[in-house]
Amino acid sequence: MKKTTKGVIATGAAIVLLLGGAGTLAYWNDSADLGESSTITAGTLTVVADGTPTWTIAHTSGAATAVADISAVRLVPGDVLTYTMPASITAQGQNLRFQVGLAGGAVAAAGGDAEDTALAGRLTESAVFAVAGATPVGTGGDTFEHKSNTSSAYATTITATITWPFGAAGSPAADNPAKTGAVDLSGFALTVTQVDGSIAVP
Repeated sequence: MKKTTKGVIATGAAIVLLLGGAGTLAYWNDSADLGESSTITAGTLTVVADGTPTWTIAHTSGAATAVADISAVRLVPGDVLTYTMPASITAQGQNLRFQVGLAGGAVAAAGGDAEDTALAGRLTESAVFAVAGATPVGTGGDTFEHKSNTSSAYATTITATITWPFGAAGSPAADNPAKTGAVDLSGFALTVTQVDGSIAVP
């Protein structure tokens, strides 16, 4: 009888210790698979050149003429170069908004000479750019939306206009240093960049 009582007391002490030990009591638990046989897929945003780029040159408000070899052109203040490239922009995404622009370094100094840097500066600050074939959002002309889960390819024409201002502020002090300068257009490239689709576009 005494042995049995000791056993019961010992067992009771063990239970108390079990209840009091943090994280040692295993409650009943269960789980249920509530998922479905489905996947989540990302959209896309790409741009691909569809043809050969062309260049034209005009002087101030004069008529534009075709440029056969852009590397043979010798610019003077007042010249306007226009670069045209057919491109296909593919977009897919329920909340996709993107901007189109020229890549950084699109017009870069060809070397380390001061005249190269001066010419690049004059041309870069005047570069403007337009896209035909997609409907822009807002007034800037460079922001577009494709808020759809269906993929669409936009056949666009990309136009970049580079102007060497004639008689602009700072000329001739800013223009004389650019004589005989050269710029490198090997980085002349188009970019499409996603932007926040929830912000109002001015």
